[in-house]
Formats: sequence, structure tokens, C-alpha cells
Amino acid sequence: MGQELVDRATSDTLIAPDWVLNGEICNDINQDARLVKDVVKALKKRIGHKNPKVQILALSLLESMIKECGEVVHAFVAEREVLKEMVKIAKKKC
Repeated sequence: MGQELVDRATSDTLIAPDWVLNGEICNDINQDARLVKDVVKALKKRIGHKNPKVQILALSLLESMIKECGEVVHAFVAEREVLKEMVKIAKKKC
């Protein structure tokens, strides 16, 4: 479930972030914290995607999750080294 939702929320066919879908993902995580592992894993892959549009949409989803889902997401983001992936991308762009 996590991978499919993240792929839809970060699809390169989107013009802008799908805030409704991002909200649904956050609601799903808040109702069942077990989902966060798969969602963060999928999100990390999308942040490392070659398409910058996908990367931006993934960062928008990550922002929503950080704001709306609380500590459970914070812990998984730190544990899965998502921030290191973001730094790696930033260094490539410089």
C-alpha cells in the first residue's frame, strides 16, 4: 500500500502536489503507525529519483508528513537516513 500511494502522490504527471492525497497518506499513517515504515521507504526512493519534479513532490509529501504525523514519522525519517539522501542530492546540484 505505501509504495503505491507514494508513487501516485509523487507522479511526474502531476502539475502540483496533490494535497488531498498527501492528506490521505497522513491520515492513514495517523490511524495505523505500522504504515510509516513502508511509506518512508518508498518516499526515500522517490527523493532519490532522477526526475526533479518527482523529487519536489516527494519533498512536499515529506513536509506534510512531518507536520501532520508527529514523532513516529520523525523517528523513521531519521532512522532511514532520508536526510542523508537529501544532502546527497543537494551536493550533486551544486
